[in-house]
Amino acid sequence: MSDATDRGVRLVGRGSESAWLASAGAGAAAGAHVVRLLVGPPGIGKSALLDHLCAEVPAGVRTVRARGRERTCDISFAVVRELFGDLVADAVPVDPELFEGGARWSAAALDEPSSDPGPDNLYPVLHGLYWLTVNLTARAPLVLVVDDLQWCDDASLAFLGFLLRRSAGLPLAVVLASRTDGAGALPERLAEIRTQVGAAVTEVRPLDRSGVGRLAAARGAGPTGAEAPQVPFVDALTEASGGNPLLVEQLVAELGPVTGDDATERIHRLGREVVDGLVERHVFDAPSHVRAVAAAVAVVGAEQTTVLATLSGVPAGSVVDAVATLVRTEVFAPDRSDYRHDLLRSAVLRGLPGDELDDLRRRGARVLSDAGRPAEVVAAVLLVLPGAGEPWMVDVLLEAAAAAAHRGARPAVARYLEPVVAARPDDVGARIRLATALAQHEPDRAVAHLRVALDRAVDLPSRAQAAVALAMTSLAVQQAPRAVRVLQDLLDTMDRELPADPGPEATELRTHVEAALLVVGLDEKKTVAATIDRMGRMARPAGRTPAERQKLAMMTVTLAMDGDDAAAAVDLARRVLLVDEATLGGWAVLASSLVLRLADEVEESTAVLDRLVAQSREQASAWTYSLAVGTRATNHVVVGDLAEGEADARTALDIAEQEAWRGNTVVPTIALANVRQQQGDPEAALELLGGIVRPRLEDFAWEYHDYLMAFAGATADVGDVDRALATYRRCGDSLEAAGIANPVLAPWWVHAAVLLADSGRAHEAHGIVEGGADRAARWGTGRGRGLALLARGVVTAGPRGEDMLREAVAVLEGSPARTELILAHHLLGRAMLVSDHAEDAREQLRQAATLAARCGALRAARVARELLVQAGGRMRPPTGSPLDPLTGAERRVVALAAEGARNREIAEALFVTLRTVEVHLTSAFRKLGVTDRAALAGIVDAARAGTA
Repeated sequence: MSDATDRGVRLVGRGSESAWLASAGAGAAAGAHVVRLLVGPPGIGKSALLDHLCAEVPAGVRTVRARGRERTCDISFAVVRELFGDLVADAVPVDPELFEGGARWSAAALDEPSSDPGPDNLYPVLHGLYWLTVNLTARAPLVLVVDDLQWCDDASLAFLGFLLRRSAGLPLAVVLASRTDGAGALPERLAEIRTQVGAAVTEVRPLDRSGVGRLAAARGAGPTGAEAPQVPFVDALTEASGGNPLLVEQLVAELGPVTGDDATERIHRLGREVVDGLVERHVFDAPSHVRAVAAAVAVVGAEQTTVLATLSGVPAGSVVDAVATLVRTEVFAPDRSDYRHDLLRSAVLRGLPGDELDDLRRRGARVLSDAGRPAEVVAAVLLVLPGAGEPWMVDVLLEAAAAAAHRGARPAVARYLEPVVAARPDDVGARIRLATALAQHEPDRAVAHLRVALDRAVDLPSRAQAAVALAMTSLAVQQAPRAVRVLQDLLDTMDRELPADPGPEATELRTHVEAALLVVGLDEKKTVAATIDRMGRMARPAGRTPAERQKLAMMTVTLAMDGDDAAAAVDLARRVLLVDEATLGGWAVLASSLVLRLADEVEESTAVLDRLVAQSREQASAWTYSLAVGTRATNHVVVGDLAEGEADARTALDIAEQEAWRGNTVVPTIALANVRQQQGDPEAALELLGGIVRPRLEDFAWEYHDYLMAFAGATADVGDVDRALATYRRCGDSLEAAGIANPVLAPWWVHAAVLLADSGRAHEAHGIVEGGADRAARWGTGRGRGLALLARGVVTAGPRGEDMLREAVAVLEGSPARTELILAHHLLGRAMLVSDHAEDAREQLRQAATLAARCGALRAARVARELLVQAGGRMRPPTGSPLDPLTGAERRVVALAAEGARNREIAEALFVTLRTVEVHLTSAFRKLGVTDRAALAGIVDAARAGTA
């Protein structure tokens, strides 16, 4: 029987499913994005349908196919390497251009040698594999097929989910097939894939009676002399097989030629035990060399003859003979030395005595290791053993963990290290590595392991390593205060045990611990004051090593929170940033940029963040990129560049929405809420703030106070002044309780004073204003001094108050605080109007309205213009920027396009798809009334000139 004829037989009764799959190939050929998911129990015919799809794809469409396997489901990127392995030959790309740009990160998954270090997380590899897929679709439409998805390794499964979230607009069909359980449900680990697929799923159901009869006839079954299977025979065959095509074929093969009612009776006897019966007959009752080879293949899979010979104890020639026998009896597939179906493999493994199977697996792993197979292949065999404590096994598992870590496959790293820790419970280093692998997805388990590691560490270096890892992981589970106590105790121990001159290694060790203490100690309000006090007793490092720079960065933040001497804090921040940011962790750079912003060095702070954004983009680190862009959004809001602030905030939120950490987006959400409030839409601002889902937000030192400031401002704008004042006071009380004295970190006292003065209650504000002004003088920045003058001026009546406001305008003009300068102009103009200095008032109000319009602060612009008109002035209503019709995402795409970036470069830079870029550009062209990029660049240049 030819292959085509055999495929036709296997598709009996599957016309609708076959056509549904064929439409996927046709869709890809037509340039569409298509997804298909086949589900059903084992043996139901899913693989046959995929075979037919791959054989019948339209001309010019490329097909890549892989299959999950039970024995390789613990090997990271096993399915991905099967999909794309043909693209590299002997570790050299067949087509190097396929691996250019972002696709270079796919090398870690495909084991392509690279001079770059391996990624420290999975995202860069997924990003690279996505762009490799994009590059392939640029050459030809692509059909990507994965069978037995239930056994797909975690890393490859993550790639498929990543691809499905971003594949709209590509000429790509993604076709997946997975087994279901007895209740018809998919494995829980496929929940995200199922969500991404949506309605594009078809359950492959059992064949009906007609289909069973046609398949049996095609296989030549039925009582001797009948032209077609007779009704009792088909009924019995349908009942016994349950309509499962594999069981139908096996039953037919087992029956052989039969006559009359004997066929029906034999079918009832065989029933669903046909698979076990076939294995018993053709494996366990076969000659010993056939049984031994079948058992060896069940454990290690399709392998070279020499490997199977060594494991089975059968001469190489006899191995070849055994494989031929197993193919002839339809236990093995005709095209490979492996089982025809995993049901048969499972039946063989079930039939082996437990002790014999464990011994075979143990020897199989050793044979594979001696044969030079990759550590992860060997580890996949070891993981199913009840114990893997022999030294060589532990070494293999450690090597496999290192390989998985190189690819960023942290779940696989954890699986390899679990038995290592079980075998060596006192190995603190292995336990810390296990905790590091667990930290992202199972932080609670990671913390538990790190506490054990800390208890079992016998020397200071090991205790320090465990304590630092525990501290950083505790941030994820919101247990920073407990970590602070651990680090404080450890530092006390170091004080007692280390000599006065401990030497460079011990000094660096202590610096690591102190840096970690500053990071976690400044996270929650309850530990801020004690951390600031402890920092006062720490030596200030020179910043020569990474640990010293991390500590120095956090010391700058501590100084800034304490509000004592901005110049000193800036000096420390600049020392941290003397080195290339690529050698610093993201926290050190972000901390330094924050200090620079609070000290009025906003331009320098933004430049630092620009470099971090570029670095994280180059390294495909979406988390760092999103955090840096979200932080930069706040910078833009401070200087009154609301359009850029909105674009950055939206970019950070859009990226986060695609990732597992989508809920941790407090900073960009607050920035966007501030933009909305200043644009005159406080209701939208309050809606954004109401959507923040971070638990225990009120416990955190930074985000909580930013949140309160944004909430109070929007609440005041909707007219609820009392609630706004209560919120400002809560912000002040919270800062005081936390020991945070910086007056510009959350200048609640200024805005509360303005509200009280507007409400005729200026006398209530004098105390809070003087407290804030004293702290502003201590901090010593232009913005701080300007805010103090503004607050004092607004609560002081008469010429003296007017003089203070006039000085506030002069001081704020020399600072980066555009938003607060608008407020100062407005308040001064209003005071001048009250004192009958209408002409001077009009000038100040015109300044306020003009600057607000340039910034995009349309609410402040409208209010200032209304007051200007009341003072006898004239001014057109503010219209904002020509880019105002664009969304934040469209602004970011347009900005890069105006700089000359190609669509692909924009997509890589913003971590979005090519299709997304095309949609945003098309929408922007329509909204702005332009047809090419040159005109687009002109509008962008004009908008920037208008806000200069």
